[in-house]
Amino acid sequence: MDIKAIKLPVGNPFIERYLTDEEWMRSIYEYNPWDEQSVRARAEYIEREWNGADRKELAEVIRAYHAPELFSPAVERNLTRLAEPNSLVVIGGQQAGLLTGPLYTLYKAITLIQLAKQEEARLGCPVIPVFWIAGEDHDSEEVDHIYIRDSEASLTKVSWTGPLTSKNSLSLQEIQPETMFAWLDELSQTVGDSEFKKGWLEELRMLATEPMSWTRYFARIMHRLFGREGLLLIDSSDPGLRRLETPFFITLIKRSAEIHHRVLQTNANLVAAGLPEPVHFQEMQGNLFLLEGGERQALFRVGMEWVTKNGETRLPETELIKIATESPERLSNNVITRPLMQEYLFPTLHFVGGPGEVAYWSLLKSAFAQVGLKMPIVRPRLQLTVLDRRVQKRMAEFQLSETDVLTNLETKREAWLAKQIPFPLAERFAAVKQAIAREYGSLMADLERGIGGNLREIGAKNQAKIMEQVEYYHHFAERMIREKHQVELRHWDELAIAVVPEGKPQERVYNFLSLWNDWGLDWLNRLIETPLLEENEPGAHYCLYM
Repeated sequence: MDIKAIKLPVGNPFIERYLTDEEWMRSIYEYNPWDEQSVRARAEYIEREWNGADRKELAEVIRAYHAPELFSPAVERNLTRLAEPNSLVVIGGQQAGLLTGPLYTLYKAITLIQLAKQEEARLGCPVIPVFWIAGEDHDSEEVDHIYIRDSEASLTKVSWTGPLTSKNSLSLQEIQPETMFAWLDELSQTVGDSEFKKGWLEELRMLATEPMSWTRYFARIMHRLFGREGLLLIDSSDPGLRRLETPFFITLIKRSAEIHHRVLQTNANLVAAGLPEPVHFQEMQGNLFLLEGGERQALFRVGMEWVTKNGETRLPETELIKIATESPERLSNNVITRPLMQEYLFPTLHFVGGPGEVAYWSLLKSAFAQVGLKMPIVRPRLQLTVLDRRVQKRMAEFQLSETDVLTNLETKREAWLAKQIPFPLAERFAAVKQAIAREYGSLMADLERGIGGNLREIGAKNQAKIMEQVEYYHHFAERMIREKHQVELRHWDELAIAVVPEGKPQERVYNFLSLWNDWGLDWLNRLIETPLLEENEPGAHYCLYM
C-alpha cells in the first residue's frame, strides 16, 4: 500500500474560507488549528479556566459503558489516563451507521488516534482519542443501509431488513441476533467471493450473538477496528452520561433564548457574507429534545412554556428543569447544543469533524460564550480515496491523474469520447439543422406570398417532423459511436463507480466492507500506523494505492 498526498479543489465554501482566510477564520472560530500556538493556548485555557465535568466521574462513566466487552490494554490505559487532572481529549463523532456507515467514519477515527498521539508528544500530557456515538439521533434513514461493490463490481445499496423507526433514538432500538444473522447472510451473497469473505462474516456474526442496541453493535465493530489503539467510545444516550449532564442541561434550558438568538445572528451574518446557511432554523427552536410517549420530540419555547413539536405536551420551565434533574435520560441535544454539551463533559483540545460539521460549528462561537465555555480547536478530518489495482489500470489506460479521476472524470470522459469521432458530430448536425431552417423559412415565405392559404402552418409542421428525423439520425450516430467504443466506455464507468460513485466522493458512499472483502484489514492497520498529520498541509487529500 502506497499513500500520496495531493491538493484538490475544496468545493465547500466554508472549508475554502477556513483554509485560506485566517482573519475570517479567527473571527468565526476560536483558534487556527494549524498554528502550534493555538494548541498551547488551548491547553493553557483548559488548565486554568475550563470548568466542566469531573474527569474522574467522566472516566468512570466511560469505563462502565465499555464493560464488559469493549476493553483492551490500550483502552484500559486511556481510561486511567483520562481520570488524571491534566488529561485532554481529541473528540469527534458520528451517527451509528450500519456496519459503521460510510468510509469517512473510519477516517474520522484514524484522525482522532493520530492527532492524540501527535499532541501528546507536543504537550507532554495525556491526550486521549474519544469517539462520540450520536445514539440520541433518531434519523433511521441515515443509517439503515450501506453501499458496497457487489460481485459484478457494481455499486449496490443493501438496506437493513429488520425493525427500525425514526420515532425514537437509535440507542433505544434493539437488534436481535437472528435478524442480524439473516441480514449478514444476505449481504454475503451480494459481494464477490474472496479469501477474506468467510472471516468477516464470522466476525460480524460473533459481534451480534445476543440482543443489543443498534448503537452497541456499532460500538463493537468500532472497538474491533480501533480498540488496540486505545480509542474510547461513548454513546451520547448512555444513562450514566445523562446523569453527569444534568447541571448543564439546566444551563441549556435557562440560557436557551440567548443561545438561539446568538446562533441566529451569526447565521444571518454568514448568509449576508455570501455563504450558504449552515443550518436551517425554525422559530422559537429550543435546541433540545424530550422523550415523550416513546417518541423523541423536538422542543420549542412558546411564551413561558416549552412545547413539543406535535403540540401535545406543554411544560413550564420549572417542570423541564425538574425532568433534567430527576430524569435526564428523557432529554437529548440537537445539532446546536450537542457541541456545547460535549465541551462541558470533556476537556477538549481538538474537535474533529467533516466538512458539514466544520460548517455548522461556524455558528457556535458566541453560543459557547453564552454558557461560559470556549470553542475548542476545530480540525477537519482526514480525507482519503482508495485507488485499487483496477482503478490504477484504468488511470494508466486513459492517462489520468489523481485530480482527473477525483474532480474532472466526466469532463475527461467526454473529451476522450470526442476525440474518437473523426469530425465534430454535434457541429455538423447543428449546421444541417440551421440549413434546413433557413431554406424552409425561405420556402414557406415564398409559398405564403405566392399561393396563400395555410401553407405556412403546414410547412412549419412539416419542418418540425424533418427536424425530429435529423435529431433521431444524430442520436443514432452517437449510439453507433458508443457501441463501437463500448469496451473503453465500460472502463470509464468502472472508474466512476469505484472512485466517484453517483458523482460523490468515495468516502461518503462506500462502506468499508468492500475493502475488507477484497483486502482484509491489514490496509486499515497500516493506515493507522502511517503518520498522515505530521506533514499534512491544510486541505490535503490522501490517495491510497492498494
